[in-house]
Amino acid sequence: MKKILAAAVLAALSVGTANAALSFSNAEQTTEISQTGFLDLFDTNLGTLNSVTLTLNGAMTTTIDLSNSAAQSQTARGTGTVDLMFSSSLAGLDLSAVLMSLTATTGFQTLASGASASFGPLTDADTVALTPTAALFGAAGGGTFSISCESFSGLGVQGGGGNVAASQTTTAGCGASIVYDFTPTPPTRVPEPASMALVGLGMMGLAAIRRRK
Repeated sequence: MKKILAAAVLAALSVGTANAALSFSNAEQTTEISQTGFLDLFDTNLGTLNSVTLTLNGAMTTTIDLSNSAAQSQTARGTGTVDLMFSSSLAGLDLSAVLMSLTATTGFQTLASGASASFGPLTDADTVALTPTAALFGAAGGGTFSISCESFSGLGVQGGGGNVAASQTTTAGCGASIVYDFTPTPPTRVPEPASMALVGLGMMGLAAIRRRK
């Protein structure tokens, strides 16, 4: 990751400003989940950090089974939910207010007496973009910080008169990405050896001309 950041900075030195992005994405796991990923801090030796955009993302996949135990047909809808809550190891970065709610539904389905049916995979995904204080993310020499998420999943049934039972199999996953908008430190130009040699030869030539005179 650090090589990507450094390469982006070096490529941008000639234009004066640059964007460098870093990200991670965890694979979906059976709920409930507790996942963590790492992002690079901005190395303040590379320039002046102007702003930060931190994007949190989450996804869910669920299969919902409905069963009708009534003596007559019933119409019902099953809805699976996953709430994702986020936290970070970075001091000053408070993500407690972020609640990502994901929802997937079977839609209303009519089941005959004694019938069962499975619906899925049903999916949902979402992102939340934040613009936290840039100063939190700068450190001489860089470093890393973590973003973590935990899930709280559930299942509800609407309709069916209490005669339709539901069960679910659900997976979820989370990730994050960060974009640093910064102005690179202008490079210090050091004369190349060849240029210095030419200057030296020129001075020697001037000295020889003076001696002839």
